[in-house]
Amino acid sequence: MTTRVSDIFRKSGYFIVVIIAILLICAGTHVSAENSSGSFNTTGSFGLLSGSFVTSTTYNTTIIRFLADPSCTSTIRYANDSSFLVEGTYDHQVRGTLNGTSHAILLSDLDPVTRYHYSVDACGFDGRDRTFVTMPAHGSCTFIVYGDTREQAPLYTQVERHKLVADRIAEEPDIQFVINSGDLVADSNDRSEWIRFLNSTERLRSVTTYRAVPGNHDSDRALFRGLFGKEGPDYFDCGAARIVLLDSTDTSSMTMREQAQWLSKIQKVGGRITIAILHHPVYSSEEKHYGGFEDLQEILVPALKVSGVHLVFNSHVHAFEQVKRNSITFITEGRGGAPAYPLNTTRIPGSVKTVENTLGYSRVSIDPDAGEIRIEVIRVADVSPDLQTVTKVYPLDTVDTKIRIPIRSTFGGFTDISELLCFHRESEGISRCWNPLIPLNKLPI
Repeated sequence: MTTRVSDIFRKSGYFIVVIIAILLICAGTHVSAENSSGSFNTTGSFGLLSGSFVTSTTYNTTIIRFLADPSCTSTIRYANDSSFLVEGTYDHQVRGTLNGTSHAILLSDLDPVTRYHYSVDACGFDGRDRTFVTMPAHGSCTFIVYGDTREQAPLYTQVERHKLVADRIAEEPDIQFVINSGDLVADSNDRSEWIRFLNSTERLRSVTTYRAVPGNHDSDRALFRGLFGKEGPDYFDCGAARIVLLDSTDTSSMTMREQAQWLSKIQKVGGRITIAILHHPVYSSEEKHYGGFEDLQEILVPALKVSGVHLVFNSHVHAFEQVKRNSITFITEGRGGAPAYPLNTTRIPGSVKTVENTLGYSRVSIDPDAGEIRIEVIRVADVSPDLQTVTKVYPLDTVDTKIRIPIRSTFGGFTDISELLCFHRESEGISRCWNPLIPLNKLPI
């Protein structure tokens, strides 16, 4: 098994200058303006680098973020889908203010489960029409998880691999949001790779909410906050689902013990169907991290059980693996474009399904009426074992496998008494009964 060690590498010389420039640009996070251009270049204002990100969407609000020259002021114009299709124009607008370089504009009083059109004017943006969908307040929810979108220079770039996956996700017809589970770029201080990341995700970001958790390569936290608002633990609700975002990196602002305590506070008995997303794998059959990460198993797993978490997604290992432990399904989904990692031929206990040497993503549907979580593992392309070439691109909606997770009685009522009293009757053979009603700080973790 593996304990996390920081593998973030630092550049010198030229890149020191780039680091300082990026940090200066990302100094503040306040209200202002956004971007809609279809391509980006390495010259011009930082606004042209940033693109736009619809983040923090709820059933009646969203936030549109971007980086731009602090001297600019923009206006976001927007309308719901039915109004826009009839009138062909926007009937609402919000004007930004001059305050810092990282701009975040709140749109409020929106309708649930509604597609909105919007555009951003000024600050070097072309006013192109873009869209997003608000969350359902209750009921079903469908979304996408993928991760490890970084490139492997000089072998290939994000535009050659990640863009294949992102463009395919952009064709998904009925999703509420997308989450990138970390390692967005290989070198967080490399401006040119961020441009390639933004070019690769432009089509995807133009049609849905795009959120991310940081990976070990996403070391520029000021830039990450500028693009996504937060880099630390967070959560949001989508219908009957509660999506919990954790930071498993060595540079997190909260330790894993603190995050475990936080998790126990935001997830109540009888609460929503809970899915956690972080970067590092709790369990893995990957050769370099065989067994998984011990610190996550020792600290996070008890908190996941206490909080009634049903499903955990991670990346870091560039493959797909489904593991069932402790009545929780753990899924590694790291096929966003980074170089494929080999899995050990001897899988770890609880490993159910693996997919290697592919590009792809997972489509997740929460269906409380049917009492289950459904996951469709989508294959976009095959990659040669030597990583040199993409050998085959698959048709839209090519499903490798389907996973169904029954929703236990934790949703909509109290947990079954046997689960409340004894979590130890699991595949790991833990010999102690833990009562989830005991405060987390009293548990032996």
